[in-house]
Amino acid sequence: MINIIVFCILILGAIIMTFPFYYMFITSLKETGYIFTVPPQLIPKPATFQNYITVWKEADFARYFINSVTITLPAIILNVLLSTLTAYGFARYNFPGKETFFSLLIATLAVPGLLLIIPQFDIVSKIRWLMDNKITLILTGGIGGIAFNAFFLRGFFEAMPVEYEESAELDGANAWQRFIYIVFPQALPSVGALTIMSFLGIWDDYFWPSLILTSKNNWTLPIGIMTFKGQFSVQWNVLFAGTMISLAPVLVVYVLFQKYFIQSVSEGGLKL
Repeated sequence: MINIIVFCILILGAIIMTFPFYYMFITSLKETGYIFTVPPQLIPKPATFQNYITVWKEADFARYFINSVTITLPAIILNVLLSTLTAYGFARYNFPGKETFFSLLIATLAVPGLLLIIPQFDIVSKIRWLMDNKITLILTGGIGGIAFNAFFLRGFFEAMPVEYEESAELDGANAWQRFIYIVFPQALPSVGALTIMSFLGIWDDYFWPSLILTSKNNWTLPIGIMTFKGQFSVQWNVLFAGTMISLAPVLVVYVLFQKYFIQSVSEGGLKL
């Protein structure tokens, strides 16, 4: 009986959590005149994909989508590479001041990210070619969050048996070969979870790209979505269509890496 009650509560919670996404989706299929009907339509009649066509072609979302992809993918690769190497270095190698450096790295987590926006923008604005340049976002996205990522990954690396690496070292494998062929494959669950978190942070970022990207040709999806919000009105159906397009890659990334994310969380729970 208790299991049935818990199951019903979980189902109710899932419905409450997913309903806003469902309502956003059906609104993206509505014509303008049917958005604010009373009672609201939970099934759009008539349903139309014209909003998606308008967003993709007329609002230039194809360009924004490509811009987001060309910024996000290199930034994620750089972020995951630097984060894993940093965490592995602190987990496996002993050097003077190791724990002090790591403590200082973790201490940076206490600084709110918004406080760093002003000095970062001041530095970028003084180097003119960095303004309105996608490379700037790739670099800042690639190095952003390394402190938390290193803290997140260090425990996984320390928990790995070191005997495999020692055996490979005796067979002549250097440090890079041990990391790439032995350590990294074992860390795939934690790296998969890190990839999801990094992707969400870079893909959905609006504030920092809006400061750097001044040219419309370089805008990303979050900036493009905000163009549908006027001073006195909002095109909700078109805005939600653009939002659904922006959400699609997020769902794809989660589906591809969900098994690693779930495995990472379950392993972390067992270690605790």
